[in-house]
Amino acid sequence: MISRRLLERTGRELGVRDLARRRTLRVGSPRGGVVIRVERGLLLVTQAGDPEDHVLAAGGELRLTGRGLVVAEALEASRVTVAEARAELPGRLGFRAIVTS
Repeated sequence: MISRRLLERTGRELGVRDLARRRTLRVGSPRGGVVIRVERGLLLVTQAGDPEDHVLAAGGELRLTGRGLVVAEALEASRVTVAEARAELPGRLGFRAIVTS
């Protein structure tokens, strides 16, 4: 369930999005962070204040916990899911980052 405060801050940024090649998606970073998952395509993800850029291929997932603005650019036509990151619970698997270069 998405919190009302998160919806007010990030609104339409959450959910499944189809991006044409070279299109970008801006995502505000909620307190708990966001998870970006690439269902198909290839995505370049960068976050303000993070010196690393990340390239995610289909099936890749990245959890960003920083507070800076996140910008994702489709390097090819892509389907992307953006979700609120949940705190990891003891005994449960957390999100895993699959990053390709």
